[in-house]
Amino acid sequence: MGCCFSSPSEDGERDHLLGPNIKIPTESARAPRPAAHVKVKSGRFVARHVGVNDLDERFQDAAETFNKQQENYEGMRDSLESLTLLCRGTEEHSLSQCLRRIREKHALHHISLEVRGYDFSLKVQPDSEIPQDLQRAQESIAEMSKAAKAVISVATKLQEMLEWLVKAEESMTLRVESAESRHQERRRLLDNLKMNLGEAHRARELSPKYRKQAGNVLNEAAALSGSSF
Repeated sequence: MGCCFSSPSEDGERDHLLGPNIKIPTESARAPRPAAHVKVKSGRFVARHVGVNDLDERFQDAAETFNKQQENYEGMRDSLESLTLLCRGTEEHSLSQCLRRIREKHALHHISLEVRGYDFSLKVQPDSEIPQDLQRAQESIAEMSKAAKAVISVATKLQEMLEWLVKAEESMTLRVESAESRHQERRRLLDNLKMNLGEAHRARELSPKYRKQAGNVLNEAAALSGSSF
């Protein structure tokens, strides 16, 4: 049977990542659908040159962190969709429903979801001759776990980076203006700053949605750990 949080330190580690506002649900969390919850335009954060070294570094760091989080979010979503394809007949992207169908199909195997800290995996016994589709399910769940953890692990740091940028708009504008004496070049750099700030606002709105969906996946895995799904 799966083991749910085998030590207090694992609980604390997972709680630190999920934050105080994300709790284990009493019902199955619905994993992300591509167009259901993220209404802000998605896409990579492209940081443009603004002519002030430390500001360029801040925007570049925020862009790289957000793009990596988005990549992991999409990987988590894709893993769940791959798992759903293995569970033919499952209309909703629900981890619990999909695992239930897997267990029904492979009744000769003992199948459980094991959770340790904020990592989860599909355990199969006996493990000597695991059917190919069941192996693919294990791979999809392992990828989903890794991606969900990665989404959450950078969420707090990223939000702090983005908050600083959007709140410092006035001071950054003054610094960019004073750093360039040529009118045309100054205008170009200010336009770049404006676009960067637009990207920062977009990322600040998208990132918590990614974190919430990753938290839903982790919490559903925790709720299913050791249970008869």
